[in-house]
Amino acid sequence: MELSLQESILRLFLALLLGSVVGMEREYTQQSAGLRTHILVCLGATVFTLVSITDMSAGLSYANADPNTAYRLVRDPARIAAQIVPGIGFIGGGAVLRHGANIRGLTTAASLWMMASIGMLLGVGSYQLAIIATLFSFLVLFIIGGLERTMFKKYLKKYILLKIQVTAREESVVPIEQWLEQTFPAKTMAVKVQRHPESQTISLTYNIDLRGMHADVNTLSRNLNAVEGVTSASVRVMQEDKEF
Repeated sequence: MELSLQESILRLFLALLLGSVVGMEREYTQQSAGLRTHILVCLGATVFTLVSITDMSAGLSYANADPNTAYRLVRDPARIAAQIVPGIGFIGGGAVLRHGANIRGLTTAASLWMMASIGMLLGVGSYQLAIIATLFSFLVLFIIGGLERTMFKKYLKKYILLKIQVTAREESVVPIEQWLEQTFPAKTMAVKVQRHPESQTISLTYNIDLRGMHADVNTLSRNLNAVEGVTSASVRVMQEDKEF
């Protein structure tokens, strides 16, 4: 199958346009994969599909071939396009992030996967189906997503987070971590480290998943300040990433 340059450009332009429709919604909600990522995924899937269906015999020379021998070029037009499906998984996996005990980015990974399929539809010339699939994707992400957050908000389980900020000498990091392991056994936590060479101190910020556990902020703060080498410590309870 040999496509004209105008037809190929049209398919690429539609890939850019449809990719931006879903990408703008992801950009609006400030997801890890936004406008440019969705456009490039849709464009890439379209290009690979175009390469897959293009006549691969173009450019081959039979000048030195035996005239008495019949030659037959065997090709599989779906071979390259089939690699898009597992290949998009690597990009989708990069959009999935762990936030404490929660997994975030699955919807964004699914939208990237959908963009790849829409790009493949454009590559084979199924314009109407590609446009309908894009509209349905936008409907799910923007309309249904908004209804989901509004209608089921009171039924959603709150995300309880304990935020601990500590400033201490660098040699005190091990005692602090030992105290945390004893106080919060088997709890998921994330840590951010910032060093201050001028004062030879280190700032540590711990986010600890508190669900299923009661925390006495005053007692925790007092015990943490009692750890040798700690110059200052603050403990706050957060809910859905907002202090209350």
